[in-house]
Amino acid sequence: MAVYTESYRDLCHGTDTCSAEKIRKDGFLSSTAKSNWCGDGTYFYDIKAKAWWAAHRKCRQIQKDTGIKLKAEVIFADIININKKDILDMRVHKDLCDFERALSPMLSDKKFHIEGIEDEQERIICLRALLISYFSNRFHKKLVIGNFRQRVQSLHEHAIEFADCLDMVFGIETIYCVKDNNILKNIR
Repeated sequence: MAVYTESYRDLCHGTDTCSAEKIRKDGFLSSTAKSNWCGDGTYFYDIKAKAWWAAHRKCRQIQKDTGIKLKAEVIFADIININKKDILDMRVHKDLCDFERALSPMLSDKKFHIEGIEDEQERIICLRALLISYFSNRFHKKLVIGNFRQRVQSLHEHAIEFADCLDMVFGIETIYCVKDNNILKNIR
């Protein structure tokens, strides 16, 4: 039986220089923030500019919270020859259907209320993260890949309308959520 594998090279993780040094020395630690797109994991982009944006955003937040000014940095890593069965790629029709089939029995006719979160979009993100985490754990997925709408509030309305009239996709980002940091190679 043939084993199908995938490789993802030069995945980009935006952070600050202090965290980057620690990552190079000790490896990545999975994030457990409630606002994570796909639940607990280590997050990457495949576009360096997006990782720089995330790094600068993190540094601005640290400075706002602590007054400490840090420099932004991007860390690269590879995932080499991961077995296809270990990936939930929600951009792929079969994977999305498997995800939906596994979760539909749990979701039929149920309303979800997540305590302490009033904002509708935040509730959706938390629910999505819970469902992806549940599926990933149940089916032993080491990597989750998905396309998600950006949560940018300041997108210029005319640019969005212009993209729509040309049937262009705008404001979408591909997220790589590593559920098992042991699959990461060549951290640099």
